[in-house]
Amino acid sequence: MNITLNDELALISDSALAFAREHALATRVRELEENQNGFDRHTWKQMAEMGWAGAALPEQYGGAGLGLLELSLIVEALGQTSLPSPLFATLVEAGMLIADTASDKVKSQWLPRVASGEALLTVALLEASGRLAPEDIGLRLAFDNDGLQLHGTKFFVRDAGAATAILCVARSGPAPTDLSLILIPADAIGIEKTRMIAAGGEALWQLDFHQARTERSALIGGLNTAWPSLQAMIARGAALKAAELTGIGQAALDLTVDYAKHRIQFGRPIGSFQSVQHHCAEMARDLAVTRLLARQAAARLSSGRDARREVSMAKAKASDVIPALTRTAHQIHGAVGYYRDYPLELSYHRAIAAAASYGTAADHRRALAQLLREDPKAFRGDNP
Repeated sequence: MNITLNDELALISDSALAFAREHALATRVRELEENQNGFDRHTWKQMAEMGWAGAALPEQYGGAGLGLLELSLIVEALGQTSLPSPLFATLVEAGMLIADTASDKVKSQWLPRVASGEALLTVALLEASGRLAPEDIGLRLAFDNDGLQLHGTKFFVRDAGAATAILCVARSGPAPTDLSLILIPADAIGIEKTRMIAAGGEALWQLDFHQARTERSALIGGLNTAWPSLQAMIARGAALKAAELTGIGQAALDLTVDYAKHRIQFGRPIGSFQSVQHHCAEMARDLAVTRLLARQAAARLSSGRDARREVSMAKAKASDVIPALTRTAHQIHGAVGYYRDYPLELSYHRAIAAAASYGTAADHRRALAQLLREDPKAFRGDNP
């Protein structure tokens, strides 16, 4: 698979990085962490005007119709600059899930508003266990004469405080995969929101549903049919979190190399010491491998082929080496790397958060082991 960036892809990458650098001053990012929304709405509107909000949505609904490789370059740029935005929740999770599962009427109602930046959506998936397994979904869906209602609790819901509507994953039958999707207004009666403390500083929410009611038309797709679409969303999320981790690692490496060039010790730059050079070389090696695996996973998903192997390889590698890379960066920097005013601290905490999102390294190694047992041909790939 050719994942070399052509001129068009290089332009997307360069323009995304230039925009993100312009809007992601470290002091401003820190301010946004304390903001109720967790991001700047004006900046998000500018992203939408550039086509990012609808980058991977179909053109007939106002999107740009780009593939996941193109989208991964945007996500990588946002990771490199630590620029907070609702892109992941609104597009990667909810928007693309609606594009996969909803009726034409629902798509026409919501996707143009997502692509324009008008509507902010999010997916309420995880519960107390934090696992991505269908049997861990306990939010109950019940029908009555007036419509339907939800009862239970969701955790780690991205950008729920700013969302227009919430796409809830609810249990609608006894089998583990009897799950359904409900698109409920974020201000519906019976939804209680609590901001959670997040390692990466992002806006994550706990949502308590106390017989929250909505109309029967809020059911997206068929009853008990949500799990296959959720599996596709989880694969996209893992691949793009690997891309985000790539950007985070690049930021940490750039800071470290620049610091090593200018920090004088024993009368010369510390970058002249062989041990520091070895550390930087190992960081660059791990980053290059992570980037290639992340882009391979995104391109494979875009092609519509089985990407289980590529996605788990990318996320396992990224979740292992990028947090380790930021720790090495701290060792080279010394105490200054731990100052909240210094950008490396942003990279460190965001690496921890992204490594845990959509499956840890251990989760994806287990997935690879399971794939090897169940489908050796898929594990070997196209070119064994």
